Amino acid sequence: MKRIALIIFVGAALLTVSCSRQKETAASSEKKPLLVKTEAVKRATLSNSLNFKGTVLAWKTANITPDASGRIGRILKKPGDRVQKGELLAQLDMVSLELQLRQARAATAVAEASYRDAKLNFERMKKLYENRAVSQLQFEKAQLAFDAADTQFKSAGASLDLVEYTRKNSYMRAPFSGIVTAKLMEEGDQINPMMGMGTSILTLMDLSKVKVVVDVPAEEIEQVREDSPCRVRVASLSEEVFTGRVYAKNLAADPTSKTFKVEIAIDNPGTRIKAGVYADIAIEVARREGVLVLPLAALLPDGTVMVHAGGKAVRRPVTVGARNEAVFEIASGLREGEVVLVEGNYDLQDGTAVTVQGAGK
Repeated sequence: MKRIALIIFVGAALLTVSCSRQKETAASSEKKPLLVKTEAVKRATLSNSLNFKGTVLAWKTANITPDASGRIGRILKKPGDRVQKGELLAQLDMVSLELQLRQARAATAVAEASYRDAKLNFERMKKLYENRAVSQLQFEKAQLAFDAADTQFKSAGASLDLVEYTRKNSYMRAPFSGIVTAKLMEEGDQINPMMGMGTSILTLMDLSKVKVVVDVPAEEIEQVREDSPCRVRVASLSEEVFTGRVYAKNLAADPTSKTFKVEIAIDNPGTRIKAGVYADIAIEVARREGVLVLPLAALLPDGTVMVHAGGKAVRRPVTVGARNEAVFEIASGLREGEVVLVEGNYDLQDGTAVTVQGAGK
């Protein structure tokens, strides 16, 4: 019996000590304000954007290839070289072309001589026929010979023109100013442009500007306007934000994806943005000037904020207007300059003592 009484006594003592410690801890918490961070309500420009991903493309791209087949004689530029419009980039082997040109000129000269002879003979036979000095058969033979010589002369001239055209186009020049970005063949290789893709000697790109093509869903395309400003981040320069503008959008949806192609132009001084890299695009679709804003972190799930007033966190309901990925508009409930908790503001009781550190202190 005594042992039971002793156990009850010890248990009661321990319970009393535990409760006492809890009260001391609670009192200590009440005395020590919580650390929080704040921001002052301020006026700013609030923009809303649609976000997309795309691939950077050169403003212009040209695959340098001749119009005629042949052996590559010289390649004068290499990847990384900057060239001006009209500058010579490569040429075909000219030995065979020079021989073809000499042959075509000789054939044309022969055809011209035959034409002149046939013409003189026809004119002479025509006069004789008119004077009834030759038969109709003889006249017709002279006329046929003249027509044949005329056709041969024209054919030889066309062949000469073709060889001269081929010779001229064997010199491949830059169609615009830009940078050589790829060398795809070597000197001595045989090239045949009729084979289609994969028969280019060099690739030339204009990177003074670049573009990104994005696919915009049908339900968002009406928000996108030509000349809408854009913010652009590229994978290779992720710490920088570049600016661009919408310069074209398709008026018809892709038949498969049902999305609309939109093209964004981006100035690229120093050609720092490279073609082929991934890009994140934010197209601005709405903009409001001089509205009261706070960071999104200040807004609690129940539509209230915690205002810092007199060293305490005071709960205040607010009406939220527009918002974007960083801030929200305060339509009512707060005045410019009021200080609001943006960190440490969750799970606070109304009137909790707080100590401010950082911005807005």
